[in-house]
Amino acid sequence: MKKEFWLEKWQNKQTGFHKDEVHPLLIKYIDELKLNSGDTVFVPLCGKTLDMLWLNSQGYKVIGIELSELAIKEFFVDNDITYKKESDGLFDIYTYENITIYKGDFFDLTAKYCQQVNAVYDRAALIALPGELVMKYVNKMLDVIPDLAMGILITLEFNRSSDSKGPPFNTSNEKVMKLFQKYMSIEQIYIIDIIERELSFQKQGCTYVNERVYLISY
Repeated sequence: MKKEFWLEKWQNKQTGFHKDEVHPLLIKYIDELKLNSGDTVFVPLCGKTLDMLWLNSQGYKVIGIELSELAIKEFFVDNDITYKKESDGLFDIYTYENITIYKGDFFDLTAKYCQQVNAVYDRAALIALPGELVMKYVNKMLDVIPDLAMGILITLEFNRSSDSKGPPFNTSNEKVMKLFQKYMSIEQIYIIDIIERELSFQKQGCTYVNERVYLISY
């Protein structure tokens, strides 16, 4: 999957993955991360998610990374936020109070950008990546996220027809365990079938969409 794929998605407003509300499972399980006020939460492939604003409103600092400049600018414009923009040569850096978003390729991250991270919130990063990139994603997280950080991972498992391609990509519990269990502690803490409210999946012939929440210890 090339970078242009995602840039075109944002350009063409094909962003069904973006939600116009804070994810209820983030609100439900945020306490599992055992954060203190002022701690930093990393949001990979953040898009323009409102979850970043919510995390900030709860007293946490937020670091996001996003490939699309359009998505980042829409985050600030849609929420009537004035931002500052700088560059360090590798990333353009957008900041507002305790929210920092790096514009660039997630796989270019190094540990120095995440050295203050206490927790990770992944709602739509892992499931957005095809098979050849998911292990690379996990390895990158191992490289850049400090030891002892905690993480919330939200995935989707569904039975979409083989003729339909992601993203999102079907992510079974077995796949998650195979990806993470060898390297870090991971526990499934919640599962729910959300097919009744997912019209797009219904139209693609799905009979279930299992949304799972995992708690990760890096």
